[in-house]
Amino acid sequence: MTPDTNSAERAIKPFVMARKNFLFSGSGIGVKSTCFIFTLIETAKTNNKNPEDYLRCLFEKAPYAQTNEDWNKLLPWNIEITPFKMRGEWIE
Repeated sequence: MTPDTNSAERAIKPFVMARKNFLFSGSGIGVKSTCFIFTLIETAKTNNKNPEDYLRCLFEKAPYAQTNEDWNKLLPWNIEITPFKMRGEWIE
C-alpha cells in the first residue's frame, strides 16, 4: 500500500495560490485585505456555505450591523443565506 497525499495537497492548494497572489497586493495593507477576504471564503467553505452566496449576504447586511450581536449574526455558522434577487438589468 502506497501513501496517498492527494487530499492533503488539495486542502493546501488554495493557500498556495493565495500566496502567489499576495505578491501583487501592492502593499502590506493590500496583503491584509487579501488575507481577510481569503479567510472569509475558507471559513464559509468550512461551514458548508457557498462562498459567493455568503459574501453577497455578508456585504448586503454588514452596513446595518451596529452591535457585536449584529456582527455575530453575520458569522458563517449564524448567518441566514437569503436568495439572490436581481435588482436591475445590465446596461449594454
